[in-house]
Amino acid sequence: MSAAMRSAPAVDGGAAELAAAVRHCTATESPRELVWLRPTALPPGLDRPHHLKLLRDAASSRRDGVSRVFALPDGDLAVLAPPARPGSPGLFATLRAALDGALPEAELRRVLRPLRLPDEAGAVLVALEHSLGLDAVPAAPPRPPLDPATLAEAERALVQADVWPLHARQDVCRLPAEGGAAELLREDVRPLPAAVADRLLGGRDPAAAPALAARLAEAVAGRLLASLARPDWLGAPRALHLPLPLAGFSSAAFLRLDAALPRSLKPLLCLGVAAAEILDDPDGFGFSRDFARNRGYRLALEAPDPAALAVLPPGPLGVEVVRLPFTAALPRAPGPLPDLARAGAVEVVLAAADSSAAVAWGWQNGVTLFQGRVVQRRRG
Repeated sequence: MSAAMRSAPAVDGGAAELAAAVRHCTATESPRELVWLRPTALPPGLDRPHHLKLLRDAASSRRDGVSRVFALPDGDLAVLAPPARPGSPGLFATLRAALDGALPEAELRRVLRPLRLPDEAGAVLVALEHSLGLDAVPAAPPRPPLDPATLAEAERALVQADVWPLHARQDVCRLPAEGGAAELLREDVRPLPAAVADRLLGGRDPAAAPALAARLAEAVAGRLLASLARPDWLGAPRALHLPLPLAGFSSAAFLRLDAALPRSLKPLLCLGVAAAEILDDPDGFGFSRDFARNRGYRLALEAPDPAALAVLPPGPLGVEVVRLPFTAALPRAPGPLPDLARAGAVEVVLAAADSSAAVAWGWQNGVTLFQGRVVQRRRG
């Protein structure tokens, strides 16, 4: 394999040049075919220098003055070409022919991934980040599980604790695709698992004990809700997005907050419910939803991926907001997000928008509300 890598075709650039080409195609709306070529995904028997040379030769065979080949740090190649002329094979067909039917379609798509610009610019930038290793997260060492004694101690500490330092706080902003300043809508406030574990649990892992973790989440949420009923917040209220366990809607802390808040302030609170909790207890969610909406609060569905939106359509569910995190797999995930975002019936917030690729993908799918490092940088 190394010999074949050394015999790679002449290239037009690397990662930086590919990113610039994607930006140019997006800005000028210039249609291009792009095929992401992953030689390392070839199965045993086809990963020999002969097959690699066939692919690499095919990648550089369309040197018509417009086609370009980009060599990436992990050994991948990105081949960019203008749309095929009528009657001529496209770029993907040219590369597939080099393997002469040696791979089933499912395996072939792991080696050759066809993409279109500018429509799939976000997916290209995500693939580029993966190739550069920017999405790699080192594995954390295992921690001992949460136990009842530690939970009881944490619950006692929470009675007087200031829990705001245990929460991540990020702006949710409108970022119009046509440019302009970021418009602040609200602040997303959610527990930081590592901070909660270090501050309250002595480093123990609540995820290893789901029943105890649910009690802990309710206690942390209750303490945060209690802080909103204090005069300092009531004197200077602001719009917040708060994830809330279903049990939290009937908790004493929520009922005390509800009694303290004037009706005019309740729409400032958008209460997020995880899709998994709704699926586990649909009747409990229905009761909590009706109670919260009748009192004037807004509700959000916290969906892990677009597939959850097909199971829990926001309209019939009765929520005003959908919060969806961006992941590297999202550009390839099926789901009703584009229609949902463009219809405007609910607000769609793309969370974890930590890169330009995430924002670009969101814009292409009708999303204009974002939360993540890109927003924080724009907000300064």
